[in-house]
Amino acid sequence: MRTWLEGLFRNGRSRTTDENPLESRADISPEERAVLLVGILDDPTAREDEQYDAAMYMEDFPGPLVESCLIRTIRAEDFSSVLAQLCAESLAGIWAQQDRIDRDFFAELHGQASREVLGILGARAPHLIPTKDSEG
Repeated sequence: MRTWLEGLFRNGRSRTTDENPLESRADISPEERAVLLVGILDDPTAREDEQYDAAMYMEDFPGPLVESCLIRTIRAEDFSSVLAQLCAESLAGIWAQQDRIDRDFFAELHGQASREVLGILGARAPHLIPTKDSEG
């Protein structure tokens, strides 16, 4: 899958050492890339490895579409699957980049997805982790 994604975004051009696969295609806007990644996660026929790769790349494309897709997938995966963990990691990365969290969804988190979010936020933006005093 990673090769397929790299090929999709690179269009046969060799990647330079300082760019990631999704930066390789200047002719595809970040918004279009986000839509493609969301499409992979939402596709019930997509292979598991394709969905894992898409979930990992999504952190690089923050926005409401990506965020809602990550949240939807985490819920659908009952907060515990490998895919839910990868989505939680990307979601926490987006929150850390944007210096904000979705408090309602944060309160829903449990299981491995919760541990992933807490781990990422703890390392990158510990001030975003709600305390008991700040909840409510």
